Amino acid sequence: MNTPPDKSADAILRVLGHMDPPEDLYSVSGSRLYDQITAGDLTELPEILAAARKTTGPILELAAGSGRITRPLLALGRPLTAVDSSPEMLAILAERIATTAFNPRGVAVELVEADMSRFEVDGGYGCVVLGASSITLLDPHGRRELFGRVRDCLTPGGRFLLTLLNADSHQASEGHDGGTTVSALGEDAFLITVESRDPMNGARHVTMIHVGFNEEGTYRSSAYSSDIAFVSNSLIEEEMRAEGLTILERRPVRIATPVPGLNDIELWVCGK
Repeated sequence: MNTPPDKSADAILRVLGHMDPPEDLYSVSGSRLYDQITAGDLTELPEILAAARKTTGPILELAAGSGRITRPLLALGRPLTAVDSSPEMLAILAERIATTAFNPRGVAVELVEADMSRFEVDGGYGCVVLGASSITLLDPHGRRELFGRVRDCLTPGGRFLLTLLNADSHQASEGHDGGTTVSALGEDAFLITVESRDPMNGARHVTMIHVGFNEEGTYRSSAYSSDIAFVSNSLIEEEMRAEGLTILERRPVRIATPVPGLNDIELWVCGK
């Protein structure tokens, strides 16, 4: 999906003297920044882990990234397959899996580089996990492809655990065009996050601007962007049903670090 240029982000970048257009958030350097930003975020982890404990058999994690959700899943001691489209993210994850601190039980982990809507695995998973509202990164065709593949790889009685932002309540409660937030990122850097909305295309555009200071007092900046769909929960449910998946339970997700606009996230426990 393509959203219009973000005027607020463009203005901030001009003030900083940053002339290059933002890179994709999932580029090599963007992946490392995303890993740094999300490293301490505990949102959705208790809910996902509690639901996963009620399942048996191997676990498949989609859009695993650098392992924010992978780590608590490994505590269950069950074989795990982690899928992600970013080789950079998977390289970070591979390094971590090899350490006792990250993987104390020495769980066998298979890493698969693939888009979450086009992955190919043998199946036989008792639990499939897709967190961080990552489903909103896909277009309608991609979502249907993902749901069909999840259905095919689930064992009888297996569960698909999906977290997602309730776009309907988000739009109703946030009647403005996104916003800009500034947050510290370590001792010598800060992060500017700019969100703009495109209601006509059902999307929001997020730009992250990382500003780091050198010892001499000079600074350097980098910028990354990503488009995220505003998808009605009812539409996602309809798409899932069309692919043979049923929502068995919905649970609210506690937001560990409140962020404007991210105030209504659910965990869906689904089966076939």
